[in-house]
Order: sequence, then C-alpha cells, then structure tokens
Amino acid sequence: MTSIRLKQILCSLLAGAWASPAFATFHIVLDPGHGGTDKGAVYNSIKEADLVLTVARKLKTLLSEDPHFVVTMTRDNDRAISLPDRVKMAEKAEADLYVSLHANAALDQRARGVEFFFQNNLPADEDALFLANQENQALANARDLHNLSGGDELSKKGDVAAIVEDLRRQNRMNSSLRLTKALTTIWENDENAMQATIKQAPFYVISKTSMPAVLIEIGFISNPREAQRLQRKDYQKDLAEKIYNALVSYKEKMDNSSAKNLN
Repeated sequence: MTSIRLKQILCSLLAGAWASPAFATFHIVLDPGHGGTDKGAVYNSIKEADLVLTVARKLKTLLSEDPHFVVTMTRDNDRAISLPDRVKMAEKAEADLYVSLHANAALDQRARGVEFFFQNNLPADEDALFLANQENQALANARDLHNLSGGDELSKKGDVAAIVEDLRRQNRMNSSLRLTKALTTIWENDENAMQATIKQAPFYVISKTSMPAVLIEIGFISNPREAQRLQRKDYQKDLAEKIYNALVSYKEKMDNSSAKNLN
C-alpha cells in the first residue's frame, strides 16, 4: 500500500474519530496572559495583566451562562503562572479550545488594532532541519531495531505514526484558522470596531497545546485613543461579547461539520 493511499485512509478514519457528536459541550480554556510579578506591557496606569484578566472574567461569565460551553481559567486572580504550566492545565482539562488574551504595546503610538494569532508550523527550512535532526538521532539504533522487532513491520508502524501526527497537526492548524476567521468576521461586521488582522507566530502557549488555539491581542495600550477605550467597562464588555459570539459561531460550524461526518 502506498503512503499516499495510507494517508487517505487514515485521514478518513481520523475525521470520524475527531468529530465530536453534534451539539456536544465545548470545553474552553481561557488564558489571561501574564500575572503576579509579570505585569506584561505597562503604559501609564494600564497594566496588561490586569486588563486581560478583567476581559477574561467578563468572557467567562458569558460562556458560563451558555449551557453549550464549559470554561476553565488558567488564572482568575493576579498570580504568576509559567507558560508550560498554562499548557499543562489545558491538556489536563482535555479542552476543545484554548484562548489566550493579551494586550499589545509598541514604540510607535500610531500602532493600533486587534490581532489574532493562530498555531503555525515551523518555517520550511527550520522544519527540515528539525526533521533531519530527529532522523539522525534515530539512525544510530535503526538497524538494531529493524533486526530485533520485525523489521519492515516496525517501519510500517513508524510510517503510520508519522502520518497520524501530521494529520493531527494539520487538523489543529485548520481548526485554529477557522476560529480566527470567525473572530475576524465578528469584527468586520461592526463598523465601529477596531481593525482586526490574522497573523501567525510561534507563541509558546498556542504552539505547544494539542487542541486548536488562538492568541488575541485585544488592542494597543500604547495608542492613546485605544488605551482610553480599553479602560472603559462598556468597551471591555463589548470585547468579551465579540469573542463570545465568535466562539458560538465557531462551535456551530464544528457541530455542522461533525453532523456531516456522522451521516
């Protein structure tokens, strides 16, 4: 059986395995960035850690009132949590989505807008180097493993594992992109909202989680006009509502996709 055909079969099987039943509850991990001694970006009296925690709490309230969602917060107070521990919390919770909230700052005070970052692969050259390094480490024992444990059968199992992992990575990336598109659509439909853009970057928390993930920069506290808006309670509520509406839209699309896979 060719590797291409094997990948096609596995892709079909995994699509069914990953598809949760339509209308299943979505478990979301909300991750307000920074905390404790790490205040994040600071501009005048605005501290990123405090700002994103406030928005996260408002978003948690909206999600908790919706029976379709279950919410876990990485922090619900002003305390420091390491990046690996944030990822571990999401993995332990077996969450369906990971949403990390941050606020931006720049030397140029004209910088403005909301930014959505989703999981991305390593650049092609780095990816190739990484894979080569992994292969080189395995080469030392390759012949012994081949002779001791069934040889060609072990190779086939390795091929399957590699294909499965590749499909899982693609699934996470595609789902993460779908989530960021849902967020962007909500912002685009509000003519009074700040401009919003989708970007890719290897942030630790969204690169290391096994579930779809997005990191949201809710605005630039270094922009005087945005800073004023970000401090207003009504605007903080508006941000939470926009993210909530995007999550609802994303879940509906995933439910529809799951229903089609089950038919």
